[in-house]
Amino acid sequence: MKVSIIGAGRLGATLAYTLTLKDIVREVTLIDINKDLSKGEMLDISHGISLTGYTRVKTADYESVRDADIIVITAGIPRKPGESRLDLNKKNVHILKQIVENIIKYNKNCILFVVSNPVDIMTYVAYKTSGFERKKVFGMGTMLDTTRLRSAVGSYFDLSPEDVDIMFLGEHGDSMTPIFSLASVNSIPLRDLPGYNLEKLKEIAEYSRTCAAEVIALKGGTIFAPAVVMAEIIESMVKDRRQIMPLSVYLEDYYGINGIYTGVPAILSKDGIETIIKPELTEEEIKGLKQSADVIKNAIDDLRKEGFIE
Repeated sequence: MKVSIIGAGRLGATLAYTLTLKDIVREVTLIDINKDLSKGEMLDISHGISLTGYTRVKTADYESVRDADIIVITAGIPRKPGESRLDLNKKNVHILKQIVENIIKYNKNCILFVVSNPVDIMTYVAYKTSGFERKKVFGMGTMLDTTRLRSAVGSYFDLSPEDVDIMFLGEHGDSMTPIFSLASVNSIPLRDLPGYNLEKLKEIAEYSRTCAAEVIALKGGTIFAPAVVMAEIIESMVKDRRQIMPLSVYLEDYYGINGIYTGVPAILSKDGIETIIKPELTEEEIKGLKQSADVIKNAIDDLRKEGFIE
């Protein structure tokens, strides 16, 4: 299987490096408007592959996506300290559209995996621009935020984060909502664990929702955790694990949410989004999910009114 990464900045390059460490794909190509950057990153990564496996890493142009199975879009203007992901909306929509238009010149059968922020809106733009079927276009959604939350909850209870099952749903942004009603550790509900305190868990969720801003303020961007999450998503597709992940997918009649992309649990297969799961949520959680969806819908409406999208 071949993966093409559009955007050889720190995130795209770290993803390429992570994929070579996992040694799960045949080839990774890095594409960037800055060809010296993509070439330099490719050379640096490739110099170590004799110790990591047989994954080939190449720098290339858009024509090289012709035989790519999965195309990951990380390119775009990153968040600055003090900015929300939605602040990037109008900055990145033109970049995203140009990227997708270049991709579909050469490949109309790939899976588009969107990471560029604001990811729910950029995934919607990628879907509309590409003309692909919905299962072939998805975004990282709240998978990264969920990973952060699971890590924090595991630390709080002093248990393995791998056993923690809890999710954020909705926008990959300030309006995402934690789902406590279904949360468990290795099938044991959180409320049955020693030290359970709902108010404390809400504080942990709030920290997990906003901690990316702290990382951006300290070092200029979030890189390692997103790259690990992206590689996990790609590995799940490559190995056809059919895992359930909170990804940004196109919704119709999902608790009254229609016509947008946002983060909800979905079965991911080698062919893309297999099935969207609609768990039984509390009234408070449904309200939070709908409010989050409204944030995305309003942002898309603003883009449409100003002529950024049709």
